[in-house]
Amino acid sequence: MSAKHLFKTAATALLLALSSPAFADLRTITTETEASIKLAEGFYQDVLVYRNLNNFSKYIGKTYIQHATAYGDGPVELIKAVSGELTADPDVQVDLYRTIAEDDYVAIHSVWTTSSGEQYVYVDIWRVENGLLVEHWDHYQQVPAESANANTMFQGPAADIYSKQDTDQNRERAIAVLSTFNNPSDTSAVENYVSAETYIQHNPYVPDGRDAFIGYLDSMAGEGKRYETQFAKTIAMGDFVLVHSKVTDPSVEGDLGIGCMDIFRFNDEGLIVEHWDIEEAQIGVSANENDVFGYPAE
Repeated sequence: MSAKHLFKTAATALLLALSSPAFADLRTITTETEASIKLAEGFYQDVLVYRNLNNFSKYIGKTYIQHATAYGDGPVELIKAVSGELTADPDVQVDLYRTIAEDDYVAIHSVWTTSSGEQYVYVDIWRVENGLLVEHWDHYQQVPAESANANTMFQGPAADIYSKQDTDQNRERAIAVLSTFNNPSDTSAVENYVSAETYIQHNPYVPDGRDAFIGYLDSMAGEGKRYETQFAKTIAMGDFVLVHSKVTDPSVEGDLGIGCMDIFRFNDEGLIVEHWDIEEAQIGVSANENDVFGYPAE
């Protein structure tokens, strides 16, 4: 069964559940969050998966601020780019794997499989205003030929909208774990907030398990290597937290950094049990003048 079919089946089941008063009373997401999910998933499914380009304006605002470096500002530039990409490879397969939203921000984790078999994993983030997608950020990464673990970069569970976890605590712990890369000799956040029993790793360069994570940090510390992390945005929903950040190497003069999207899944004890990420090197060239990591003040 294709991932596209699985996602459609899951989405249908979710909508049916949400329409039931009994289930609606149990959900832990806001009405605004629910609307953001419906809008972003609708755009992805309707326009990108099923190629209904004539429905583009149902989802995209007349003002569209673009932060992804490959595209220019505005809805006209976006529809040109989307139609061009789908025309260049009409057999490209687009599969959605999970959606994470918080009020007027919504992120979709997807994989694009080209007709020649290459896979590109994306995380897209949108800001919603007046029922339309009006601002966009993204990063992508090609799936490498080999992996240090048996997991793909994209498969796994979706966020649990009925989870009663403390999303603010989860957010703080996700940031604390990522901040460890600023000082890899101090692994206390990883030891305290990552499960020792189960840690499923989707980063293709790191094996499963907390010990492997700590071992990676120990090797960094042993080499005297560290990073500086600028946190741009977090989105927390249910048992998931997404973190958008810029990571630079202070030992490299003028380093333009790497754009990162990290996704963490937590268990009910508040421990991280699964991790996905995307890393995109920044080259300092963009089709728009907006900051890749800039978000409106809240």
